[in-house]
Amino acid sequence: MESEISKATLVNQALIDLGQSPSFSIDDATNLGGIVDTVWPGVVDETFGLHDWTFCRRTMKLNRHADQPKSGWSYAFDLPGNKVGDPLAILIDPRRNAVLRDYYLEGNEVHCDAEEIWARCRVAVDPRYWDPTFRAAFRKALASELAVPLLQDIDLKIELRREAFGTPSEGGTGGKFGRLIAQNLAASPIGAPMWQNDPLTTARWG
Repeated sequence: MESEISKATLVNQALIDLGQSPSFSIDDATNLGGIVDTVWPGVVDETFGLHDWTFCRRTMKLNRHADQPKSGWSYAFDLPGNKVGDPLAILIDPRRNAVLRDYYLEGNEVHCDAEEIWARCRVAVDPRYWDPTFRAAFRKALASELAVPLLQDIDLKIELRREAFGTPSEGGTGGKFGRLIAQNLAASPIGAPMWQNDPLTTARWG
């Protein structure tokens, strides 16, 4: 069942791909546990950063600071602490996808002159909420990163990475992830309104 999918599940599936015993647990204090704890965050960062995955996309109203920022803008807002990468969009009206274009990012804050804003971000979510096909691709990427520290097998690392991401020339847009990105884009609404307030798009199609 999907509710049973966890970090340990994915690690053990990756170990099976490597021909190893699925012996990892979350409280693993062995050498294997240390390797997994070191490798896991990097694989999450790389795979979540590849694309605007809908399963980890969240649109949130940002909390405004009481004091005016020293940067000269009228207001400062906190970005969510669990975001992965920079915001996908800063919005003044999330229902119309009205994009704010005049703002400044500083640390984990947004500075601007708008009184209310929303941020659309990728956020870290529990593996049981990941898209199943994303999990399958992630497992290959994880196995690739474990191949050298566990088996000292660079050729296996390269093979698994190619299966997950494609060849180096494809820049992460091939393999399992490339097919998943293509499917995700194909499923997006035609003429999605995200760019309807973009002056370049308006000039092209207006």
